[in-house]
Order: sequence, then structure tokens, then C-alpha cells
Amino acid sequence: MRYIKEYPESLAFFEALGSEIRVRILEVLLDSGSLGMNDLARQIGVTNGALTPHIRKLEAAGLVQIVSAPDTHGNQKICKPHLTKTLVDFSRGISPDGVYRSHLRAGQYSSCEVYPTCGLASASGIIGEVDDPRFFTHQDRFSADILWLTKGYVEYLVPCVIPPGHPVRRISISAELSSEAPGSNSFWPSDIHFYINGVLLGVWTSPGDFADVPG
Repeated sequence: MRYIKEYPESLAFFEALGSEIRVRILEVLLDSGSLGMNDLARQIGVTNGALTPHIRKLEAAGLVQIVSAPDTHGNQKICKPHLTKTLVDFSRGISPDGVYRSHLRAGQYSSCEVYPTCGLASASGIIGEVDDPRFFTHQDRFSADILWLTKGYVEYLVPCVIPPGHPVRRISISAELSSEAPGSNSFWPSDIHFYINGVLLGVWTSPGDFADVPG
């Protein structure tokens, strides 16, 4: 899911949706999963030349993704939906009074169960050895800024700095989650389950590791 709360970002998003044909493009892609540009143009009922500027606007807004795939005549461009859910927050935020924050690094988990391929790394390099789950209990793990595992879990105890009796009106959690493929792989789905206090809040499937795409 994408969370939009800044004006410049929301402007590009709503501009991309301000066209019936672009909304139709999204509907077709969500139904089909992915389509080549020729097939998409045929289903929409426009020429390839007319389709291209619409796709560019949707891609700039982060609503669709273009990848190259080999075919009998070289490479063809495949268009697929990038995000299926977007949350737009029009609020101006809340007063700093009564806001309490806690920050945890990736390696500050309290327990874990990890299976290779796996590893940890800080800004300065790999921690321990890659694909060796034993290093997930190494003391240097607390400096890790990124970790990866094929299956299993990591669990965090978040420090509660809220005064006793203080009402909790909203909880906001920010984390960077994705697939981690060998090298890079645009189709490398990973199911990520997110729990709080043992309650499943949601499941997100990261579509791939887009290390080959700048930004």
C-alpha cells in the first residue's frame, strides 16, 4: 500500500487519475495482472502512440510499472499495476504535544527464527557470514540496518514511552519492507505478514526486488 501525505506527490497522483482512459487502463491491468503494450492498446481501443503518454503519467505517479520481457522479435514492454491500494491523508498532522516516538534499528529484534538465504548488514558492510543464521544472535546484530531471510520471522519489543493512563488515539508505524532477490529480480514475490501483540494486521506480497530500477 502507498501512503500519500505530501502535496506534490498527491498532485501527480490525482493528475494521473484525472482521465477516464487512464482509469480504464488501471482497471484492465488490475483484471489481467499484466499486459504487453500492444495488447493493452487493443483492449483500450487506442493506438500505441495514443497509449504511451497515458502510461507515462501513470508510471510517474507510481501506479503502473513497465518491465522488459523477451519475445520473438527482441524485447517487448510489459505493463502491470504497481500498487493496488493507496491511502491519501489530507490531515495537517497533530500537535507535537502528546506525541511519543520510539525508533528501532533492523537488528534490534528480541527474538527470531531464520532460514537461509539470510544475512544482516550495517552501513559499513555484512555482519558475520551470509546464509549463516547463527549470526542473527551475534552481538554485532544491533548495528544492522538491513536484514533478509527466506522464511521465518523477526520480533521486536517496542519501548513504550507513553505515560500511564494516557489515551492512545492513533498508532503510526513506518518500516521499509521488500523482497531481496539474488542480484535483482523484478518478479520475486515475497509474502510479508505483520503482527502486533500476536494480532495479524495484514499480509503484503512484495512483487520483486527492483534493484535494477533507479529510485
